[in-house]
Amino acid sequence: MCLEHFIAACYEKLGVLSKNRNLWAVDGTAWESAGDILQECVQRADDLTRQGAELSNLERARLLDIALWASELSRQVRRKHRSTFPTRVRVTSVRPVRHWEEESDTLDMSSYGARLRCKHPVEIADRMKIVRIDTGKQMDARVVWKRRIGLEIQEIGVEFINGGEAGDE
Repeated sequence: MCLEHFIAACYEKLGVLSKNRNLWAVDGTAWESAGDILQECVQRADDLTRQGAELSNLERARLLDIALWASELSRQVRRKHRSTFPTRVRVTSVRPVRHWEEESDTLDMSSYGARLRCKHPVEIADRMKIVRIDTGKQMDARVVWKRRIGLEIQEIGVEFINGGEAGDE
């Protein structure tokens, strides 16, 4: 593929991926394909920049733009497909001052983290224990994002700290 076609194809693919980011976590094939496409765009743009002593400034700028855009999008691709099957969990705060415990259902979960609803107030970086009711497996977790969805309920995203033992298997 010539340089002009590579640049045009990358811009087209990156545009499609940017518009459809919200679908990456829904379909396992989609997020794997997105990751592969983004990795290829970054790698080939980098290779062409290093090899192309006769590139114009505009071509170099476009290749750099492709590499940066693909790198930015690749940070948004999930590491592993998340299961949307609800899993009953017990969530326990490990803060000594504001200790609490509640049961909840995950909204989605992978071996790296989960999204769930929580009635108790949490802050970003709070630590907690999450135990799967069905298996008894326990995970240490850290809150990485939160958003209020009601007067007393918030949705939180947690990252499992010690591996993927309690996540979707």
